Amino acid sequence: MTFNLFIQSVLIGMNLAAIYALMALGLTLMFGILGIVNLTHGAIFMLGAYGLYYIYGVLGLNFFLAMMLTVVVLGIFGLFMERILYRPVDGHFAPVIAITLAVMILFETGGNLIFGYEPKGVMAPVTGVSTILGVSLSNYRLVTILIGAILVIALYYLIHRTKVGIAMRAVEEDKVAATLQGINVNRINAIVFCLGTGLAAAAGAVTAPIYSILPTMGNLPLSKAFMVIILGGMGSIPGAIVGAIVIGLADSLLAVTVGIELAYVFAWVLVILVLIFRPRGLLGAY
Repeated sequence: MTFNLFIQSVLIGMNLAAIYALMALGLTLMFGILGIVNLTHGAIFMLGAYGLYYIYGVLGLNFFLAMMLTVVVLGIFGLFMERILYRPVDGHFAPVIAITLAVMILFETGGNLIFGYEPKGVMAPVTGVSTILGVSLSNYRLVTILIGAILVIALYYLIHRTKVGIAMRAVEEDKVAATLQGINVNRINAIVFCLGTGLAAAAGAVTAPIYSILPTMGNLPLSKAFMVIILGGMGSIPGAIVGAIVIGLADSLLAVTVGIELAYVFAWVLVILVLIFRPRGLLGAY
């Protein structure tokens, strides 16, 4: 591998890491605070991409406004799902898995019927390329890294510097004790679900100008998100960020050396090896 190819692979890997981090952070929030393994996350990713396609690509609204609108609408939709589908089963593992699997299949099937089987795409809002260390990379891929970083920083600030974030961490530690301190656990659960679905929608919206938009496009990002949070540590936000960077770089570097298919296999091998020596992941609590 030449130096230029290595640098290009690293930059593309960081682009992938930004997308994976947005997906994984939503998943790890829901698991850490709600105890929910949310299989509908990939479907929300897909809806985020289609939302951007129709609002930005068809209606012609500003890209960033369309992205914000998509995230808000799907975040509100997440509130609806939490209240109608998940709260009644109180986070019990088997019912949650059954519900999330059913909703995922429903969304994918409905997506085929509503959006059709033909791939769709949108133009990137930022054109041109930039040269970094002698390597050219599209400006939009650099923008996605920036968007991912901004959203991660915003989430960190929310969790560690606001009253809502303190309440979220209290609920994660002990729901009964949090309730005794006057925290409305149902309200916090709804906020977490809203944030999780919003982050998945943001990941889908950011990805829309890069990849083809299809009803099944959320399956691979969902598997990558699970890979990331398992590697980084279930329920750990710093672990999700570290895991996203590791998997993003591994995907990109291995893809140019052994091919895309083997890169996917080797990434899972990496996860398995890490779990052998650290069963709770790189930054998971012991």
